[in-house]
Parts: sequence; C-alpha cells; structure tokens
Amino acid sequence: MEQKKSRKEKAADTKRKIFETAAGLIRQKGYAQVTVSEICRAAGIAKGSFYVYYQSKEDIVRESYYGDMQTYLDKRYAEFLEGNPQKTAAERITRFLELELAFAEYAGHELTCMAYALNLGACAPGTSRHFARRQFSETLYHEIEAGMENAACGFSCDEAFQYLESIVRGILATWCFSGGAFDIGGLGGKFIRQAVSGIFGQGDACQEGAYCQNT
Repeated sequence: MEQKKSRKEKAADTKRKIFETAAGLIRQKGYAQVTVSEICRAAGIAKGSFYVYYQSKEDIVRESYYGDMQTYLDKRYAEFLEGNPQKTAAERITRFLELELAFAEYAGHELTCMAYALNLGACAPGTSRHFARRQFSETLYHEIEAGMENAACGFSCDEAFQYLESIVRGILATWCFSGGAFDIGGLGGKFIRQAVSGIFGQGDACQEGAYCQNT
C-alpha cells in the first residue's frame, strides 16, 4: 500500500514541478518568451499556487541556485550514498561537486547565466547572503572535514572548501561565457577530479566518466 505524502512533501513536489516546468520552457523558448500563466498551464496548477512558492518569474531564476539546487543535490547525493556506501571521502566530494555541474545543465544555460547575474547583482549594494543561503554547501564542508586526515596538501579544511567551491564557480562561469559550448560534463568534470586529487592525493577520485553516473 502506497504511503500518503505529508503536506510538506506535497508542497516540495509542487515547487519542484513548477521549477522543472519553467526550466524546460525557458530552455525551449527563451526566458523572455515564457510567462507565469504559461508555466502554470504546463505544470497543471492554479496561478495562485505559483505565488505560494515564487514571487515572480524572476524569482524562479534567483532561487534556482538556492532552494531548487538544494532539492536537486539532496535527492541525488542521498541516492549516491545509498548505492555507494564504501566510497572514500575524495570520491564523495568529487560526486557532490559533479552534481553541482549537473544541476547547471539540468536548469539550462540561459537560466544559469541569469541566476549568476541576478545573484551577483544582489551582492553589490551591501552584505551578501549568498553563502548563508547555499545550505547544501554544508554537506560539502562536512565531507571535506571528514577527509582532511588523509589530505596530501597544506590546506586547512576552510581553505580546501573555498578552493573547491571556487573551482566549481569558475567552471560554471566558463560555461556561461562560452555560450554553453564548454564541455561542462567532460572537461569540467575532469577539472574537478584533478582538483580533488590535488588535495587528497587519491587517484580513485579521478576516474573518467564519473560525472554521467546517476545524474
């Protein structure tokens, strides 16, 4: 017998459906050509339900690299851990960072570029809440912390975290600036594996093709 979903789970499903529908339409037609009404029709929800989760179409873009990315990473990383309980810290870190790149392709090039622009713009007037809102980064930090006893470099845990996060942001920026031509999965994944290997000195984190598994 199928277990009934809680109200919280149903709400999460609705929000995910809105985002997935919006992202698909934006990839297909372009941001400017997609309206909130169209998103709601395609998602099969009332327009009022849209505004429960997002304030505007722009809010979908702004929130994509916070709540929506959190949902994406939580689900897929949990599945990875469940299916690979013996993986080393370096392999777990590599997988987590690869999923950050996978989310960008899932969201689409235009939405990713706009998310970067909007959220960078929000940093200009004053104190940025960017890092505080990226709660999924706590998972990455804890994985790095767990693996530091095997680190083969002079980084502290904080420095290793900042270094790897900076690598991912650089890869994503390159993908955005290239108009999506940069091979974010292949070459981007290779850069990540090299960076992780440089910290932990473990060749198993650098196996080819890991990016495509379970994305």
